[in-house]
Amino acid sequence: MMRNFTKIKLNLSFMLLASTAIAFGQDLQTGIADKVWEAIGGKDNWQNARYFMFSCIGGGTSSFVQGERKYLWDKQQGYCRFEGISTDDESVIALFNIKTNEGTVYINGEELSNPKTSADVIKEVAAEFERDAYLLFLPTALEGNQVSFTVTGEKLVGSQRFTVVNLKNHKTSFEAAVEGQLYLDAQTGRVLQWQSHDDQNRFAVGGFKDIGGGLVLPTRFTADDTTHNITYPIAAALVNIEAQKFNKP
Repeated sequence: MMRNFTKIKLNLSFMLLASTAIAFGQDLQTGIADKVWEAIGGKDNWQNARYFMFSCIGGGTSSFVQGERKYLWDKQQGYCRFEGISTDDESVIALFNIKTNEGTVYINGEELSNPKTSADVIKEVAAEFERDAYLLFLPTALEGNQVSFTVTGEKLVGSQRFTVVNLKNHKTSFEAAVEGQLYLDAQTGRVLQWQSHDDQNRFAVGGFKDIGGGLVLPTRFTADDTTHNITYPIAAALVNIEAQKFNKP
């Protein structure tokens, strides 16, 4: 009888330790997530923001566009305006929705009349948007029903010590799937480095910008391969955008 009682006590002790460890791990992850949100201005400010204007330079060679890409984005409804120069040196304006990939394309000011050609261009532009948006809005990838993340511990890279977070989100607010490792400043929660699961380049964050609406986002990224460096010369949260920006060139 005493032996059975001892086994029961041991089992209860193990269960208590296990549940305590799980609770500690959950508290740690919640605390880290709260710091990341705090570092960019707060989750409420992000969720309340609707319109964004940003431009992007770099990121490697594109088969579709060259130079600076410019965007206006309605985060709530998904409407997007893209402006850029194609690799054929033609002016491209695409008015589309990132949730449906439907819209209208203008080349050198003229609307494309061929539905298939227009759809192909919008597909290219939507993919470009996802590539350009994911680093600028990377800290917000902690949001959503399909996100999972775990704090793996601390890691020393050079002379810097980071808190490392494994992050996976199959569908972010900017539609892109994100998977990789965030390297955070444990004190401030700022994202300082990013290692994508699909890309061998590790990006180091070299600058942050107050974009308005109480939000601060990373706007300069240096890659291991410097030909893939990315900067965001324009980054702003807007209170209003003229409706015609999403339906007229």
